[in-house]
Amino acid sequence: MNIAEVARLAGVSTATVSRVLNGQPCVREGTRQKVLQTIKETNYRVNAVARNLRRKRTHAVGVIISNVLSPFYSIIAKSVEDIALRNKYSMVLCNGGDIPDKELQYLKVLHENRVDGIILSPTGKNIEYLNFLVSCGIPVCFIDRYVKSFECDTVLVNNREASKQAVGLLIERGYRRIGFISGPTDRTTGAERMEGYIDAHREHNMPVDERFIRYGDFSLESGRAKASHLLEKNSLDALYVSNTDMAMGAYQFIKERGLAIPGDIGFVMFDDPDWTRLVTPQVTAVGQPVYTLCSTAADLLFKRIREGKDYKDKEPVKLVLEAKLVVRSSA
Repeated sequence: MNIAEVARLAGVSTATVSRVLNGQPCVREGTRQKVLQTIKETNYRVNAVARNLRRKRTHAVGVIISNVLSPFYSIIAKSVEDIALRNKYSMVLCNGGDIPDKELQYLKVLHENRVDGIILSPTGKNIEYLNFLVSCGIPVCFIDRYVKSFECDTVLVNNREASKQAVGLLIERGYRRIGFISGPTDRTTGAERMEGYIDAHREHNMPVDERFIRYGDFSLESGRAKASHLLEKNSLDALYVSNTDMAMGAYQFIKERGLAIPGDIGFVMFDDPDWTRLVTPQVTAVGQPVYTLCSTAADLLFKRIREGKDYKDKEPVKLVLEAKLVVRSSA
């Protein structure tokens, strides 16, 4: 059963059936009831795929995150989903794993499935394909990270300043041998948090000791491994870790070694998941406004979808939100 057959049985035009289906007022009540009765008798269902192809909209957005199991990224996924549903959109969630090839594969899948827009935390390695998507009329919004060579709507937090405050707190409390587990510095989050670590040392006239720095990949396993390297080879009095997952791995290693926090080693981290308040002692952490980050990114994307304007017609928006250092008892 298709719309043309419904129109024939109801004795009206397909345009009239379409108006009834879309709730438009310019249909006589008697005609409307006849069409509705025909739809009921024939059990007609709208072909959503065909309708969306005609309208050039699928009412779906794609979201590519680095790790669906990470507390930080799971909140991002849930928050964007809430806002998408509020806008009567569905969400296609992709777990990119922070792997450029996997990210590219998902970008191609989202394009093939005609999503109306994409939100992602980029690896920075697929700019050519992102430019292709934008040229096809698919708006892109970066969240949490950005890529200097690609202009699109972007929502970030003040990674550098927040990181500087976290390390500065340790220095002000008398810690002098501060280890740092950094994320990859080819990602803006990793680079900016590293810059904050350096800024804090410079502000307090302290040298940065490269022996106290290890580079992880934002995963729990790398946090554990890098904490092991740092603590076995150096006499540290504090440790700063630059994201949730690495911090969890580092914290586990410290506890298994039987070290007291903060008695043997001070501990501060970037991100503030629920577990930081459940452990003893509670962990000093940089809290990101995750829901605001997501809602702002989603609002920017849906606004651009509704307006149908590309980045030539309307300049990209870049917003930087404030993160907040939450001081607890681990340092």
